[in-house]
Amino acid sequence: MRTLVIGVGNLLRTDDGVGIHLINRLSKLHPEIDTFDAAMGSIEILEAMKSYERVVIVDSIETGVEPGTIYRVNLARGEKPPVINYSHGTDILTILELGRQLYGDGMPRDIVLIAIEAEDTITISDKLTRRVQEAIDDVLQSILEYAE
Repeated sequence: MRTLVIGVGNLLRTDDGVGIHLINRLSKLHPEIDTFDAAMGSIEILEAMKSYERVVIVDSIETGVEPGTIYRVNLARGEKPPVINYSHGTDILTILELGRQLYGDGMPRDIVLIAIEAEDTITISDKLTRRVQEAIDDVLQSILEYAE
């Protein structure tokens, strides 16, 4: 089953860039896995995902819990992330609803959001905080198992 991993985030806002950092690392370690850089999480995500059966979207999230906490939400089953305040333009749930309206059965059957609790999304830096960086290893392993 073809799997696409989409990284969302702003590389210049510390932990906000975790999705992009992750797909960059994934593409170096496993070039056989398709990745897509959706830096600002716009409607372009729909075009990228429509030819895949499974999609993993990786982004940061801010809920106030321990930084580095990993959330896994199956969006195709209607599960909702803990928060939906979205700093990249249109939120992912709105984008996916538009995709269902436009493409119907052409949308992936399985869409999973993996969100990593951010510690700092304000500081201008291309480096992740330690706890968010450490969470990437667990997320990479989870994605590799999912993509098999």
